[in-house]
Amino acid sequence: MKNKVLITGGAGFVGTHLVNYLLREDNCEIVIFDQLPKNEQDFLSNRIVYFEGNIIMIEQVKKVFKKYGPFSVVYHLASAMPNKVVSDDILWKTNTIGTFNVISQAVINRSKSFIFTSSNVTWGIPVSLPVIEETPTLPLEIYGKSKIQAEKEIEKFINRINIQIFRCPVITGIGRLGLQAILYEFISENKNVYMLGNGSNKYQFIDISDLVVALKNSIKIKGFDIYAIGADKVLTLREIYKRIILYAGSTSKIISLPMSPALFILSILDKLNISPLGVYQYTMLGLSIYADTRKIKNKLKWLPKKTNLDTFIENYNWYIKNKNSFQEIGSSNFSANKSLPKMGIFRLLKILS
Repeated sequence: MKNKVLITGGAGFVGTHLVNYLLREDNCEIVIFDQLPKNEQDFLSNRIVYFEGNIIMIEQVKKVFKKYGPFSVVYHLASAMPNKVVSDDILWKTNTIGTFNVISQAVINRSKSFIFTSSNVTWGIPVSLPVIEETPTLPLEIYGKSKIQAEKEIEKFINRINIQIFRCPVITGIGRLGLQAILYEFISENKNVYMLGNGSNKYQFIDISDLVVALKNSIKIKGFDIYAIGADKVLTLREIYKRIILYAGSTSKIISLPMSPALFILSILDKLNISPLGVYQYTMLGLSIYADTRKIKNKLKWLPKKTNLDTFIENYNWYIKNKNSFQEIGSSNFSANKSLPKMGIFRLLKILS
């Protein structure tokens, strides 16, 4: 008998990669729970059932467990992102109440494992580097605060289900759009690219292909744990931008902006809702955040195969191949990370570059 797996947010960027990985590597049946309408091109296997619903709605969560369970594993990937489209109220309810709804039903219906993708934004501006699992969490904005609250909702069920939590940095890889698409657009069109300060800060990412391996490996782990995850060989942002420009054969130049004035302007643009960057995003553009990943490597027998540069180059190639075929966030049936951000003031910046 095949194991049944529930994946909330299974139609998103991480979800579709995880679904495809499990179909290749695991003899399981998959139920996708997502509020996005089903995209037939993404889900062709007869081992997949698609349930359209919203995790905020407890009756819909109960229904998917009752109709398609029991599930041996629940991957809780569903999350509202800070992308200028979703209100703070919906974001908070989705990430906190929605998380409680899913794990409570997983426990009631005797699932064995609950895997949750949290975020490195929970650390805010780190008190020390590299961050480790015990580094104090000091989120700067509502998304980070909602992820911390989601972790607290999950921790209420310690000892009743196996729980593994991953604090993920920005997830990238083939098919990832979001804010990275702005960088690719500027470089592909030979426009100047901008960074806060001199670009000597190190910002860690994780390739989606490495993340899904860690997610699957974690179902073997008993009890409760939290993991910092990320790629090895973390380069500075300037070095990443420089190497992508060189690879692309672009004439783009890297322009350094003075930190304090740029942050002040970005905060104003954010308040006016004419910038695609939120508080955490523009604050951390000039700062470093990277994790010590020894714990996850040792406990899950996991090693990342792709560096930050590997994944940016691969995704840039994918972006160029598919350019002009994307939809903006809020105007399609695709998740935020599989859509183009609304560029706002950056469109004027591109014209002037």
